[in-house]
Amino acid sequence: MDIAGSFATLIDKYLIDPIVQSINILRNSSNNVEDMHEKVCELIAARNDRRQEAENAGQVMTDMGKNWFKVVHEIEVKATGIEERHQQSSCVNFCSLYKLSKKSTDLKQKAGDMLNPQFDLTKRPPPESVIEIESEPTETLQPSTQHMLQKIIDNLLGDPENVITGVHGMGGVGKTTLAEKVNNHFKGNSCFETVIMVTVSATPNISKIQTRMGERLGLDLPNDPDRAKEKLLVALRKKKFLIILDDVWDGLNLKGIGIPHPRNHNGSKILITSRNIDTCTNMGAKIKLKVEPLSKDESWNLYVQKAGPHVTADHIKSSAQRIVAKCKGLPLAIGAVARAMADRDGVGEWADAVREIEKSAMDLRGMKEEVFVPLKFSFDKLQDDMLRSLFLYCACFPEDSDIFTRNILDYCVGEGLVDKLSSLMAVKNKGKAMIKTLKIASMLEDGLSEGSVRMHDMMRELALMITFSGSDGSSKFLTRVGKSIEEAPHAKEWLDTTMVLLKNTQIEKLPELGEKCPKLTTLQLMGNFILKIVPEINFLQHLDHLHILDLSFSLKLEYLPNSLSCLLNLRVLRLPGCRRLRALPALGMLRQLQVLDLHLCEMLDQQILVSKCFDSSNKSSDLSNLRYLNVSYSQVSIPAGVISHHLLKLEELYLNGARNIKWKLRDEGNNEEERRSGLSSDEGHHHHHQPSIIDVGELSHLTHLTSLHICLEDITISGWFKPLAKKIKGLELKRCTFIKQDAIQALHESKDLQWLIITKCWGLTCVPCHVNRLEIKNCEDTENMLNGAEEPHQDSLESLDLDRLPKLKSICGGPTPLNIFGRLSFLNIKECNRLKMVFTKRMPRLFNNLKYITIEKCDRIEVIIEAEEEDWELKGTNNNRLISPFPNLIRLCLIDLQALADVCTNHILHCPLIVQVNVDNCPRLKKDPLHIRNSDGLLIMKDESTWWKGKAVEEEIQMI
Repeated sequence: MDIAGSFATLIDKYLIDPIVQSINILRNSSNNVEDMHEKVCELIAARNDRRQEAENAGQVMTDMGKNWFKVVHEIEVKATGIEERHQQSSCVNFCSLYKLSKKSTDLKQKAGDMLNPQFDLTKRPPPESVIEIESEPTETLQPSTQHMLQKIIDNLLGDPENVITGVHGMGGVGKTTLAEKVNNHFKGNSCFETVIMVTVSATPNISKIQTRMGERLGLDLPNDPDRAKEKLLVALRKKKFLIILDDVWDGLNLKGIGIPHPRNHNGSKILITSRNIDTCTNMGAKIKLKVEPLSKDESWNLYVQKAGPHVTADHIKSSAQRIVAKCKGLPLAIGAVARAMADRDGVGEWADAVREIEKSAMDLRGMKEEVFVPLKFSFDKLQDDMLRSLFLYCACFPEDSDIFTRNILDYCVGEGLVDKLSSLMAVKNKGKAMIKTLKIASMLEDGLSEGSVRMHDMMRELALMITFSGSDGSSKFLTRVGKSIEEAPHAKEWLDTTMVLLKNTQIEKLPELGEKCPKLTTLQLMGNFILKIVPEINFLQHLDHLHILDLSFSLKLEYLPNSLSCLLNLRVLRLPGCRRLRALPALGMLRQLQVLDLHLCEMLDQQILVSKCFDSSNKSSDLSNLRYLNVSYSQVSIPAGVISHHLLKLEELYLNGARNIKWKLRDEGNNEEERRSGLSSDEGHHHHHQPSIIDVGELSHLTHLTSLHICLEDITISGWFKPLAKKIKGLELKRCTFIKQDAIQALHESKDLQWLIITKCWGLTCVPCHVNRLEIKNCEDTENMLNGAEEPHQDSLESLDLDRLPKLKSICGGPTPLNIFGRLSFLNIKECNRLKMVFTKRMPRLFNNLKYITIEKCDRIEVIIEAEEEDWELKGTNNNRLISPFPNLIRLCLIDLQALADVCTNHILHCPLIVQVNVDNCPRLKKDPLHIRNSDGLLIMKDESTWWKGKAVEEEIQMI
């Protein structure tokens, strides 16, 4: 039975099943062919998609990808053949039909297997050596531009020692166009293996720059900037490269980005464009080429190219030439005006255009943006009403004047953004973001002062036109600027305005207003040095919608009227520099007030924030919304308890130089009567009174505080200081004692600290250098600036003043971060009598920004710079070696240095920009001549004493 069963199973498996399967294949031949067709169509669609995706991404096939596409094509051909034969199935015998059905089944299976390849079909193509940038033909460039282009190319291909070339000039003059032309010039030749052009911009995004360079080199860079840098360095070191860095504003750390210095790589070059020649110098450019504006004839030729030949018609030409003259030879300005006038051919249109442009006194100096779009179009593209409003607000300021961060903050606070965004910091960030947006749109540009912006004259005229016409629903501005203004605008002119600005005028008295000014939200009366009177009646009472009141530097203003209390909607009150202001009315009613600035109100000797303003039973008298309070360098006092109980929303507090505010620890004396000595005066009572003495612990209640500027006197610095240090941005310490190491450590770790002044303090052996301004005076325990253990900080120190430090042995007591002195501009050292050398071998060699050095009354200083053969590298002979540690030094003063024998050991100090050397009472300084030279090889000497006149001078010295 078992044998029979096994035999039956074998018959089923090897005879019956194949027959049944073959019959099914034969019977289902049509279905099998149809299924094959569907699967092959699916595969072909997938192939087409992959091909299109590769083409769109600019990718090429891998070897395995090529094979995959080949197999898919073969499947497609076979499927077509099967389908054609199947269509002729009536003529096919059963054996052939069976084979056809079987092939379709097998081909369907193969097509299915090919649908999802487990390998990459495509890859990024090898990078091109040069990617051409679309621009106008070189032949259309004006002669001076073509000449400059050739000059740049000649420098890049010339002296191998000149590895970095700088191109500088004012904004809009055509530097970017030249950079693009340089890039395109090397397309198709073998001068460089790779040419990469990167736009750096005013706020460089290092990650974005690295990504751009990585794409050009065919690299997949990691997200970590340090790892990306290393990968770029490795790749570029293998190539002869040209890197074009366009629109550089500040010096860049090339190696930090991933660009090796060309001097280490034969034939590689770097081209920098910047509007600032100092940027080119600081980045190591030996050749600096200035791009000048176009000549009158070239400007006209460019205008004709841009606007079209119709502008040469007799009835248009003279008007067009007057318009071009206003562009001052700047190509971007010429192009913008040409686009604006391209479709105008009527005499009246051109005459009207000339009238409008000349009325606006268009001055295009300083334009920096890459694209200057038609002005009105730029405004129309601003969809955000807040951006539109901010743009119009900036037009309130005089032409060619800087608009500072403070002005933007006031605007944002006045618009109620603090309530919307919950914090002053968020408002600042929002303001910065809006300014950046307007700059990107070419509607604002950087000002001359650091951190400021300004409005281009043409943009300002556009904003005023919109404001005066009311085309966007806004009312006009009322602006009067300059000493020629002696009378305030008539009362009627105030009625329909939203903003009033009277700046630097000779106005003595403001007008009485007969009726309310419901639209006026901003009143800025800045720098009106002889303004004496703000009317007691019929003025502030009618400005009850006012959000911003700014009376900055009204030097003769002594009193403000009690009607100030009527400004219930006031959010910003600024009175800085009102040096004669003696009293303020009660401020308690200004419960919406968020910014109060009394900086430099030197005669304002009163308590402005007294307890009665914070009576919980009278909520109408409440200043608890204050976010910003500045009473620095004033005689204002604040009662004890006010800060900790009623100013809890404060985010920025400026108390430095506030002579009537003193701080004590709870356990450091002063009885209750002394502590209350500052509480006896009522608000508004302004006779001289004793300073308020406040427990420093009150500051710990300010949980929202982000910025504190304060002076601490006669106080012990211990553990309580550590949490406070994180919030301090400006600190002055007088006669304080450090008793705990963690307090000193907290000082070193306060990364937001901007300035630090320490006078006659004890227990502080070393001090931090990560501030912008540092003054250390009369501290007996200070031995060195840095002890080598401090964490590296970004180079931020700009001014260093060391005075009467009897134990100071060295500025650096150990290894220090390489860039710690990279921004140092001012160095003053006085009466540090243990100091023998100023710049020792262990100090970093980066002093590229140092401009002024004064060394005075240091009895043991023997040499200023300690140098050896391998130090401070610069070319020179073996017997007359030059060193150049201070490429930007302007003035050197050496005064009363009894032991000084040499400026620099065994070297001549080369300072290419130096204009003055002052030497007085240095009896041992016998170098003949003094080894300091400028770029011409001359010593610029100011004779301070007769000791120099008796010296024998062996080479030419220029005396001034």
